[in-house]
Amino acid sequence: MKFTYSSGQRPLDGYSIKRGVGAGGFGEVYYALSDGGKEVALKLVRGDGDVELRGIAQCLNLKHPHLVGLYDIKTDAQGDHWVVMEYVAGETLNIVLNRHPNGLPVELAQQWFAALAKAVACLHDHGIVHRDLKPGNIFIESGILKVGDYGLSKFISSSQRTAQTQSVGTVYYMAPEISTGNYNKQIDVYAAGIILYEMLTGKVPFDGESAGEILMKHLTAPPDLSRLPAEFIPIVGKALSKNPAQRYATIGEMARAVETLGGAETPAVVVAKPQAVPEAQPARAARPMSPEDLPAVLPAVSFRGQLAELSGSMALSAVMAALLATLYAALARVQNWSEIGSVLFLTIGICWAVLVPAKFWNNRTGDSWTRRVVMMVLGTVIGIGGLWLNGLMPEGGFWDHRTSLAMNADYPGVAMQPETTGVQQMAKYVSYFALALAAVRWWRLADRHRQHRFSCFPVIAAGFWALVLFPFVWPEHEPPYGAIALVTSAVIVQWVSPWEQPQPRTARRLRLRYA
Repeated sequence: MKFTYSSGQRPLDGYSIKRGVGAGGFGEVYYALSDGGKEVALKLVRGDGDVELRGIAQCLNLKHPHLVGLYDIKTDAQGDHWVVMEYVAGETLNIVLNRHPNGLPVELAQQWFAALAKAVACLHDHGIVHRDLKPGNIFIESGILKVGDYGLSKFISSSQRTAQTQSVGTVYYMAPEISTGNYNKQIDVYAAGIILYEMLTGKVPFDGESAGEILMKHLTAPPDLSRLPAEFIPIVGKALSKNPAQRYATIGEMARAVETLGGAETPAVVVAKPQAVPEAQPARAARPMSPEDLPAVLPAVSFRGQLAELSGSMALSAVMAALLATLYAALARVQNWSEIGSVLFLTIGICWAVLVPAKFWNNRTGDSWTRRVVMMVLGTVIGIGGLWLNGLMPEGGFWDHRTSLAMNADYPGVAMQPETTGVQQMAKYVSYFALALAAVRWWRLADRHRQHRFSCFPVIAAGFWALVLFPFVWPEHEPPYGAIALVTSAVIVQWVSPWEQPQPRTARRLRLRYA
């Protein structure tokens, strides 16, 4: 990492730089000594300095044993702004977590979370929200936890939309509502819930290959709380609720819930603190959980639960397919049972071909061509099944109508191979369903986190491809029951698939800051 200044330089009068210690979105941090010999950290403010300086000024006179002390703001001869603050010689929490990939001991996580909550509560009590809580901004020195980097803090009461209300923060710890700019101290409660989850499991609840993917998981996906110790599930689940109103009202309330776990047997907090700090409240006896205590965000559905949902959806889709096939027969005055049976079989087959793989593709982003290949294979199976079923139907099935069997004059009554035209017709029949299922993202119709319970757009898309492929692939003179089955399936799949109400749409353009 390259720094602007090197050891021994004195860009700021009264201080000598010893070494660079880090760089973030708004500047560089140096370890330095004052002329009197005091160790300090000097932060050179870069970029959007007004935002940084406003945040620092709000916190300049705060004093708390678990907050990094801020001493002064100075300007050098070049007009650059410097923040003089306490130098913490320890390491950051993310370095500690890197050494514990499976999480910290529960008792230590409780102790450190209590100290974190006290620091954040101090900010909230002064009307300030941190906005960038993360392990990289939490320092551990000789067992003492300190929260730093106030550069993104702002007054909660601020109602004027300025640069300070833009979406900033680190995507792994961003509350869903932070992207809109309409938020309060609940975003710190959400970030604290992420940090507690990470301390207990060694992993963040939402991860992905891009910032956009992670952000969408914050907005729509439930966290997998099954990794947590059982007693922490309702606490973390409530803190990570998508709806801010369903989280803990204060960070102190959440801290008390964490402290009560284990009752009187919970060891005393070993984090050192001055005598002036009020003593922690004694552990309260556990009480029965009320509905308000239950997590607003439920754990990810188990495999057994997924199978139960899938079985119900498949059974319901068969019932709806039978009803709609009957309605089609009545409206079209179809009296050919072969055609009615074909519509019913194909509709059920398409619905099941979508429901089964889509159930295990939930919460997976991307439009993978692998999925389209799978759908094409399933469409081929449906087409072959339709051929087989039509061949068994009374009153002349597909094979009887579309193939003529050559009869050998010397051996009358012995059937030979079907003519080429019959094979082509069968290939068209199978290809129709293979291409139709590959052309549309059918799995999205069964996604439990889709935007709407039912949307007409997928139905229109299915109908569009059914009509586009019809003149080129569908066998000549064959009734259009293939297209009817595709459109009907697009309706049924949406109605029988589980659905969870998503959060309101947020602004598409988001400004993210990476530390």
